[in-house]
Amino acid sequence: MVEFALVLPFLLLLLYGIIELARLAFIFSSASNASRAAARYGAASGENAEGIPHYRDCDGIRRIVNESAFISDFDTINITYDRGVNPDGTQIPITGIDPSPSKDSCPLEDGNVRNGDRIIVQVSTSYEPIISVIPINPLEIVSSSARTFLVSIPILGSAVPTGFSAETSTPSRMPTERPGTNTPAVTAILTSTTSPSEFTPIAGPPTNTRPPTLTFTPSRTPLPTYTPTITPTFISCSGITGVGHGPLRIRENIMELPISNNTNHVLSTTQVYVEWNSDGGHSQGGDHSLHLRQVTLADQTWNGDVLAPSKYLEDYFPNIPTGQSVIRFIFSQAYDTIDGTERIIVTIGTPGCVNYPIDSSH
Repeated sequence: MVEFALVLPFLLLLLYGIIELARLAFIFSSASNASRAAARYGAASGENAEGIPHYRDCDGIRRIVNESAFISDFDTINITYDRGVNPDGTQIPITGIDPSPSKDSCPLEDGNVRNGDRIIVQVSTSYEPIISVIPINPLEIVSSSARTFLVSIPILGSAVPTGFSAETSTPSRMPTERPGTNTPAVTAILTSTTSPSEFTPIAGPPTNTRPPTLTFTPSRTPLPTYTPTITPTFISCSGITGVGHGPLRIRENIMELPISNNTNHVLSTTQVYVEWNSDGGHSQGGDHSLHLRQVTLADQTWNGDVLAPSKYLEDYFPNIPTGQSVIRFIFSQAYDTIDGTERIIVTIGTPGCVNYPIDSSH
């Protein structure tokens, strides 16, 4: 009894220490899992049920965090964004957004982010012992996770098949009917006009005294005439007689891409996509943003006002004329700061060149 009484306090202290260390490890693991799951949700493609992109769904991100809270609730949940890190590990900020994980920048305004930006989720909670054997202040546990997300994805494909047969008319033979000419076809219908009493018995098998009657029904047989048919003409968007482009050029407030169409056919398009330095492309004055105001290709014009790092022109499907042409993107201010994200993709939709991309980066 005496020995047990001497050892019992140390045993209880050891058990209590194991329990508290397990609680601390579990709370730390919960915080780490919560920040990681929330960042994964924010970086996922698509939208929620209300049509909000996941990287802007602040309530959804915080809900994912709170679903990981088992032992203790999270005191703060911060959501912010940056443009990645430099080689030395420092963050690359986005204009108008504080990239510090200790700041909350959600909800996010439209047009601030672009492909390749990161979402950062930081959660914090506090730990304190169940029984204060030793008087210590509550311990703050902080965990942050960052993941890269995509605002939009250009979908490209190979030009399969690479050839297309256009239409030119050449007459060929095809039969038809010439009026006023009949070629009789004989259809024999046997009709008997005898009755049993009219048979004359003779030696051997009986015979009919009256022969069957033949009835003739004429039918019309068409004679040949001529109608036009289709002779294919080959179209290919690759090779010497295909489609190509020159270098992407930026001058004043215009970004343009020369296009050469050597197929001898006017080509249709299914998609026009562009990326530009929307938040820092203009270096002068206090407003560094670039709004996309107009797009032109061979007198086919799109007008609008877009402030975003990338844009699909959903309602613009210009035709590409034969020979040389230029597609121009006109911005609100002078484009004098190039950050390397500039890109133009024009996807062709003409059969034989379906999904053939005119991509300035290739």
